Amino acid sequence: MALDASSTTIGICLLSYDDKKITLDYVSYYKPPKKGNIFERLDVVRKYIQTKIDELKPDAVTIEDIVLFMKNKSSANTITTLAVVNRVIGLTVFDKIGKAPYLYNVMRVRHAIKKGKDLPSKQDVPELVADILDVKFPYVKKNEKMVKENEDMADAIAVGICHIYMDRAGKADQLQIKKKKKKVKKK
Repeated sequence: MALDASSTTIGICLLSYDDKKITLDYVSYYKPPKKGNIFERLDVVRKYIQTKIDELKPDAVTIEDIVLFMKNKSSANTITTLAVVNRVIGLTVFDKIGKAPYLYNVMRVRHAIKKGKDLPSKQDVPELVADILDVKFPYVKKNEKMVKENEDMADAIAVGICHIYMDRAGKADQLQIKKKKKKVKKK
């Protein structure tokens, strides 16, 4: 199960895979409540994630990790709220399945799914993940117009694909420990 978690929309997907193929089994989005105090809203999100874990029965969960700073993009309040939602979801996963979620930052995810040298924009992600999975992206429309939540669903799929690539390479790491490179002594 892979999640792109924010305070406004949570993209969620379930992917299955083997050595050769990745299959999209489920994709959707969830709109956390806007009303109520922060603890009431977080409790609703926590219960939703618990329900999804019960429904989808994932072997592992991966989450797009929080961004600590984006110049001219997000306020401290936005980043703080995102961090709280993200970590509550991570703790919910840990409580429910007994292991930490895998965390991948947006740059690692974009590098994992890119075609060529350039990193994809957020708007490019739906078609990129559809191409990787060899499917037509399941766009959601409202009044014949694409909804912004398509990007959140695509981001969840991208996080899942990133994890699968890391797992296949033997580099998936729940602890997010950076391995020190061995220094080669010159003779």
